[in-house]
Amino acid sequence: MSAATWNVSVREARMCVERILLTCGIPSGFVHGVRDCVLLSESLGLGGFACLLESHARLDWSRHAAIRVEDHDNGLRVDGGGAHAWLLLPTLVDLAVDLARRNGVARVLVANVESALELRVAAGLAHRYGARITGESIWTVMNAAPPRNSADWDPLLRQAMLKGFDVDGALWRAVHELSNGALAPDSVASRRHAGPVVLADDGKLLGRIPQDDDFDMNMLTKVNRR
Repeated sequence: MSAATWNVSVREARMCVERILLTCGIPSGFVHGVRDCVLLSESLGLGGFACLLESHARLDWSRHAAIRVEDHDNGLRVDGGGAHAWLLLPTLVDLAVDLARRNGVARVLVANVESALELRVAAGLAHRYGARITGESIWTVMNAAPPRNSADWDPLLRQAMLKGFDVDGALWRAVHELSNGALAPDSVASRRHAGPVVLADDGKLLGRIPQDDDFDMNMLTKVNRR
């Protein structure tokens, strides 16, 4: 790993990706599903974090209303309405796996999506259900052996948890900076309502009593201006 490459933990990656998705206006109930698509994409060597940085402004939830799903030859035909593949994948994989479980095999045809290459992430999502998806815009969905343990449930996630993501340093700095857009501006008010405690107007500390010896109350009452 070169000096220009940073090793990013799953925890850090999740936090930054979630913040970016929240700034895109994606409903909170969908954020985790789309976040997993981004992380799986990175693990699979697809667009991953670079795709998120380039296309975050086009993760437009309003396009979700244009998506059309129709029954087709014991499977599904999907018109993505121009939405990004990550917005379709969590729900679409659920539907595809359900069909395969009921019929033994299912075919899914997907068209009119942005970043169609990202449809390959479906294989990683389906593995969690004990199913197998092959193909990009035309899926063949079949039942497979169910996961036997947490490592088998998502081997890509396990690998990332053990070794992290090796990411170009400039790319990750840009991702981290973009994620900061979800945070409130640094101020006395924002610091008083951050973390596990709240500092009330009368100076009373509400919430978990800080256990670390180096806790500094001044951190909650002052903002250093550069």
